[in-house]
Amino acid sequence: MARILSSVFSTFFVGAICVAVPAFADQSCGDDLQKLAQRREAALSGINGLVAAAHGKQLDPAIFCARSAPLGQAETAMLAYMLKNKDWCQIPDAVIEQLKAAHAKSVGFASKACNVAAQMKKMKEQAAQGGGGGPQAQPLPAGPL
Repeated sequence: MARILSSVFSTFFVGAICVAVPAFADQSCGDDLQKLAQRREAALSGINGLVAAAHGKQLDPAIFCARSAPLGQAETAMLAYMLKNKDWCQIPDAVIEQLKAAHAKSVGFASKACNVAAQMKKMKEQAAQGGGGGPQAQPLPAGPL
């Protein structure tokens, strides 16, 4: 799973932004996009650190869900900026499409993790209330044997 997450959260297109945009765009566009890319990179670093710390073991869905929220927010902000300023900043369509694809994958992973975390929480609550969250223990026989 760590290998999948690393490829999903690849930062290839961020490099393309840093190379392509300043060459074509106004300096303010380059500065703005660099700040947005840094925010996204920080969120990616948090997720990649979580994956690395798991050492190939299964990740806690609740923790992954929480760590993926900043990435979704950063990518949403970056996409919004790019779409709003596409012409002004001369952002290539390919860069926007790469970010859209990466964002769709990261949202998909986050959604799955958050759904699993919610299900696990619900099961724990049911088990704590005696609501049959897990297998029920059989009563021991009573009386003489």
